[in-house]
Amino acid sequence: MIERCAHAFTHTFGDRPTACGISPGRVELLGNHTDYNGGRVLTAAIDRHVVITGRPRSGETARVRSVVMGGTTAFDVHRPARDPDAPWADYVQGVVAGLQLADVEVPAFEAVITSDLPAGSGLGSSAALEAAVVQLIACFSPLNLGSAELALLLQRAENDFVGVHCGILDQFSCLHGRAGEVISLDCATLAHELLSLGGPGPPGPAIVLCDSQTPRSLTSGYYNRRRQECERAAAMLAGLLDRPVERLCDMSLDEFEAVASELPDPLGRRARHVIGENDRVGLGREALRAGRLGEFGRLMADSHRSSRVNFENSTERLDLLQEIASRHPGCLGSRLCGGGWGGHTVSLVAPEAVDGFTAAVRADFRAATGETPAIHVCHAADRARHLLL
Repeated sequence: MIERCAHAFTHTFGDRPTACGISPGRVELLGNHTDYNGGRVLTAAIDRHVVITGRPRSGETARVRSVVMGGTTAFDVHRPARDPDAPWADYVQGVVAGLQLADVEVPAFEAVITSDLPAGSGLGSSAALEAAVVQLIACFSPLNLGSAELALLLQRAENDFVGVHCGILDQFSCLHGRAGEVISLDCATLAHELLSLGGPGPPGPAIVLCDSQTPRSLTSGYYNRRRQECERAAAMLAGLLDRPVERLCDMSLDEFEAVASELPDPLGRRARHVIGENDRVGLGREALRAGRLGEFGRLMADSHRSSRVNFENSTERLDLLQEIASRHPGCLGSRLCGGGWGGHTVSLVAPEAVDGFTAAVRADFRAATGETPAIHVCHAADRARHLLL
């Protein structure tokens, strides 16, 4: 991918690039919509990547081409501004704007972006683009920022510049992933630890992503609307408990159950999903520590059920994929991943069962819909990085 991206750069700009930024995508195994609610997540970087090659140039104008989106944009690095004709470039400009606010001198540059990470699929493609961009710029200017600080900077870029009120999950995952391991992250404190996916001995399960053939866009309003509902639910729960509840995960499941009947619908169901999911993450973390992958898989199924019923961020096709996957004996657990409303399901599959699993999912989904889903067999991967070419 790096060489293909470098070739595309030379074809576009005439010279060889001098540097490269690389970022994995990510998948959350448990922790659906808990991040911006101050909760916990279990997440992994995956071996599908965004790659950006580039070099500094004179002047004040950056020029960036996306091979995936098929477009080129130019902007003043000292005055980034959203581009309605190239919305993908807002993620690039948002990173530049964030670095400027952090007193990082970003030079003019030219760059080309490519990816084997499906966009709009719930796999953290926008965060991976942001992380790859910041890694490229790190080759041109010293950043002097730790990985947690960088993750917060990228989150603010997406919140404030792009307008998607995401939590820290995606950016943190891209910048902290490790091959073969799951990140256990407390999104309120950024305390985290790495847990083995499968433990010592034989290879752990594959992370199999199945495409529902329904692209999604978080900027379409669903995501921000759910976040507003969570904030309203937290405010009502604070009144019911007569104590501060800044975010939903500030309370335990037992506390919620004591007053749940007093919340109006759908706020009660939204809160039930988030608070219950936070509890499932805690149980899942202990299951991973003990190597109890069957128990972890059951928690994934519970998570999907709650997404469907309580948070209403599933779709008929996501439900179908999850049901098909769960029927296969080699599948340990399956659920929707990412924000929802389309995109992929994630399934943990025993390594010896992967071929049979993927064949069965393709056949059963095609029989039900007439379409063949794209399936990506992935593994937990290393974090974003940069290199000189």
